[in-house]
Amino acid sequence: MPDPFFKNNGEIDLLTGSISPNLFNQIVRRDLQLSDRSKSRVSIICINIDLRKFIPPQISEDLDKAIEQALIEAFFKLKQVFRDSDCICRISQLGFWVLVSGINDADSRELLARVTALLPDFFAIDISHRINGQSQLDWYGQIDELHFKK
Repeated sequence: MPDPFFKNNGEIDLLTGSISPNLFNQIVRRDLQLSDRSKSRVSIICINIDLRKFIPPQISEDLDKAIEQALIEAFFKLKQVFRDSDCICRISQLGFWVLVSGINDADSRELLARVTALLPDFFAIDISHRINGQSQLDWYGQIDELHFKK
């Protein structure tokens, strides 16, 4: 009998339980179409570990395990802040993208402040608002610059 721990349908990240990049892309594509029709705002919040600021709890601890633990803890904290309709995806080894819809500038600032207060200060947090009509690929290019900045 197969071990259920190793079963994965490809829709979730096995480490954190967040949605997979493939499913996230499908949801983004759908939300962009809805956004273009309704002229509503769609945004992605980038949250990732800044390795220059990350110090494992115990110096002798394995760095990979410490990073994994920080990501798991961050995901559960993020679930407390975001709505069920917001999609949290582990997009890279070191972080997440969160798709949010219908937030204005004031809501954005408040949401970023709440996330910043909740997570350890070794997490870098940025937001990208999509311009109506902007292609998913072009928007992802802008988000990548935020997420993977050096």
